[in-house]
Amino acid sequence: MRILVFLPFLILISCLNKRPFIEHDYKYNLGFKDYMTYDFVDCPRDTNIICDDVQESIKAQLNARGYKRAVGTPDLFVNFSVYYDHFIYKGYDQPNLAYWMNNGQPNDNYKPVRYNFDRGTIMISLIEAGSSEIMWRGYATGVFTAEVVKKNYYKNIVAKIFSEYPLFATDEAYKKTKINRTL
Repeated sequence: MRILVFLPFLILISCLNKRPFIEHDYKYNLGFKDYMTYDFVDCPRDTNIICDDVQESIKAQLNARGYKRAVGTPDLFVNFSVYYDHFIYKGYDQPNLAYWMNNGQPNDNYKPVRYNFDRGTIMISLIEAGSSEIMWRGYATGVFTAEVVKKNYYKNIVAKIFSEYPLFATDEAYKKTKINRTL
């Protein structure tokens, strides 16, 4: 009888654990305010439809934030990868970017963290064009689930990753978008 009482609880816990883990890292000493344009790093892409969906979703997120695509001469380069297997990633335990921009110091310490990423990880990097340094990286792991068949699944994953990126290129974009209501 006790097993039957705890069974719904165990099912709920297992379902909660299936949600993608979403996090981000960023570089403390970059300005974060002078970026208006972007372009994608020119590199070979997986021919899988996942990459097309992810790239289109990234474009939509950046455009909603007021960034304009500037082919060849952007302020930011965008690179993304879809990892199909498990891997270990060295990230950083940092305050939320919005909190840090209001309260942090450029010389804050990085606290390394090792993540054991599940099968199916999407990693998006925003790279400062002038210095070639990664200024922000957002990622979601555990994205290959039964939910993949849902319409706009990868679009929603990319939106969740970008919910960790509270920056807008223009004040007008900030005022117009629904994104700012979730930050």
